[in-house]
Amino acid sequence: MWVEAEKAVDRKQWDAAERAYRRALASDRSHVPSLIGLSSVLSTQGRHVQAHEAIMAAWAQRPGNPALIYALAQRLRFFNEFAALEQCLSDARFAEQAPVPVVARGVVMLSSIGAHQAAVRMAQRGVARDPNNAAILYVRGNLHLFSGEPEQAEQCYEASLVADPRLYQNSWMLASVRTQTRQANHVDRLRRQLKEANPGKEGEAYLCYALHKELHDLGDYEEAWKALERGCRVKRSHVQYVPRDDARLVDALIERCDRPFVEAASGVPQPAVPIFILGMHRSGTTLLERMLSGHSQVADAGETGSFDAQMQLAANRQYANRLDFEIVERAAGLDYDAVAKGYASAAQWLSRGKPFFTEKLPMNFWNAGFIARALPQARIINLVRDPMDTCFSNLRTLFAGVATYSYVQEELAGFYLQYARLMRHWMEVMPGRILQVSYDALVADPQAVGERVAEYCGLSYQASMAEVERESGRVATASAALARQGVRRDRGQVWKHYQAHLRPLAEALRPLY
Repeated sequence: MWVEAEKAVDRKQWDAAERAYRRALASDRSHVPSLIGLSSVLSTQGRHVQAHEAIMAAWAQRPGNPALIYALAQRLRFFNEFAALEQCLSDARFAEQAPVPVVARGVVMLSSIGAHQAAVRMAQRGVARDPNNAAILYVRGNLHLFSGEPEQAEQCYEASLVADPRLYQNSWMLASVRTQTRQANHVDRLRRQLKEANPGKEGEAYLCYALHKELHDLGDYEEAWKALERGCRVKRSHVQYVPRDDARLVDALIERCDRPFVEAASGVPQPAVPIFILGMHRSGTTLLERMLSGHSQVADAGETGSFDAQMQLAANRQYANRLDFEIVERAAGLDYDAVAKGYASAAQWLSRGKPFFTEKLPMNFWNAGFIARALPQARIINLVRDPMDTCFSNLRTLFAGVATYSYVQEELAGFYLQYARLMRHWMEVMPGRILQVSYDALVADPQAVGERVAEYCGLSYQASMAEVERESGRVATASAALARQGVRRDRGQVWKHYQAHLRPLAEALRPLY
């Protein structure tokens, strides 16, 4: 019956697949392959809550087969079930018996949810099993970089390139590990690799962004721009982005989320106080999280989709990266107590036993009104950086699965304008609820801003908050290499090196100046 269901899935006959999976489960309700398959089919049909129930039923069986562990882990990650995911992948049979490239994917899942130590242990075991596997060497390099170990990261990336010269992510990461110099850089190799890469494919994008970064470090701005422009063109061809959808979503949020809506707050208690750090990507959110996590009472949960996960369950609708128009349409009828209860359960894992924890997902600016309603205990901090600085930093960052707006200057500026418009609305309907923090002020006087942020969060300021260059903790974002260099005051106005090429961006952002 399970084989019959799988064949129906291959034919995309979802109803037939569901019937076959359910027949299998009627015979054996603990049959994990059928539960996993049923969950996937239900998601395809838009039945998000039932899909979640099916995968949690599969998790309750605690399968030991490595293939089932991996399939289950993928679905648990899809639903942001972090505690279950960490336990699932911690089964020693997975690291010992799964193919090493699959182990590498497990490492990525663990790292993405902040389970850093578990990820390191799994990566170490994978490398021990096959020290010449390119995939496991690459993810091991990432973990070294996230932990502030750039030399070890470089060694892993170079070894991965030897194992697979076409795994161009290594070249991209090698460019970011340190500031390149005339004496030590990879420019010649990157140019050779670009001649070998398949035109228009993802590998070309990785190499172009790497070449841009290295040429920028060397001060060769004209050639750096050519590489960036080429990389943006390739990347834009791989993403789907419709600017008018963002404008429509902002319109809907402004109409739906007025002051009475956000003030009708849930009374469900939380086990720890979440501190939501939001704003545009590349606006300084990582730096602020690094400061807050230096406090003895604050855990850094990183970039999680935990709040989105509860909104999706409440609305019985899954969406990718940010909430969609249909969720806003259903917003008035959602059970925000259920959102709060589900979030409280997740917070027990996210907070790691501390009374406060950071939720640093920049795109939570879409959710600010829903956060305020479901989690009145939460603190919300919006990072604001100069629009040109922010947008150019987005333009020259190769994002993975997010920020699809960031590869065309006019689209990038348009998105920033919509972000600014929505934040003005949140500030208007939630006076005093959101703390605005200037990135320029943060880097100019970290202690003063740190004291202000601590007071807003209900914390006493600790000097360790300003020690962002400390060795402890992890940084798993695009700012990984920069975050441990301390508070740098030379990151602004970088775009001026490319001013002649950025006229479309500057013109579109003119209303903000």
